[in-house]
Amino acid sequence: MKYYRIYPVLLAIYFGLFSSHLQAQGALAIPLNIQFEYDLKITADPAKRAAFLKQSGEAPSPYEQVFSLVKGSMQVATVVDKVDIRKDQYHINSTGTLGSVLSTVLADQKLLRDSVGTVTKDGFVTNTYQEKRGNTELLIAKVEKNLVNFYKVSSRTPPLGNAPFTGRLYDMLTVGYQFIGRDLPAKSIVLPVTDGRSLKTYTLVRGEPWDFPFENGKVKAIRYYKTTSKDDTATFEVWFSEKEHVPLRSVIGLNAQYGATIQVDLKKIPAM
Repeated sequence: MKYYRIYPVLLAIYFGLFSSHLQAQGALAIPLNIQFEYDLKITADPAKRAAFLKQSGEAPSPYEQVFSLVKGSMQVATVVDKVDIRKDQYHINSTGTLGSVLSTVLADQKLLRDSVGTVTKDGFVTNTYQEKRGNTELLIAKVEKNLVNFYKVSSRTPPLGNAPFTGRLYDMLTVGYQFIGRDLPAKSIVLPVTDGRSLKTYTLVRGEPWDFPFENGKVKAIRYYKTTSKDDTATFEVWFSEKEHVPLRSVIGLNAQYGATIQVDLKKIPAM
């Protein structure tokens, strides 16, 4: 595994699992042009990764060298999302920037994501989603009729594959902001989400309310958690602020293949 493949492990997996929301009630109250900033940290257990490598027969890689830098928990990146929501369309642009240690190791690679689509009374509808993970090729998911087509580098070339879907399509950015201005789901929800290369379905269960520690105080929040299965053992939890319905914290427990937990915290709730 090359260094350039580590970034999807640390960041893109998080966004790939950050499929959190659906079926909102009502429409957005007002247009928004706002910025959200998050701290991303990991808690690594190199022994779990080593056990997986031994069992699978894979050779160790530079991935282990990076994780050896983590002593318990370590902040590794800052993520900035710029959210522009208009009356009938939206544009979300996101940049994930590594901290000083990993930026040096990985030559200042970034996670770049971009989503555009329409705003309906039921929420966002993705039209085009793009993602570039460090030095990897640009991934593009584009909705065309009843299919989402997948491209690399350019949507002017023939698609590499496609997947049919019904209803609304989510992507790694729209799932984070679906409930601004609308109700949080009262029960379990099923979400079709694309990461630019595939279409997956996740089920989230509404959990308990929390008095969530935030900005030297407490904020009312609702926890949602992802169901797991034999084929999908990765865990995911997200806390939404009860008032603004923005994600305060997301925690992903990766499976034994990676031996790590990723946590993303909102720095400050912007004025809305």
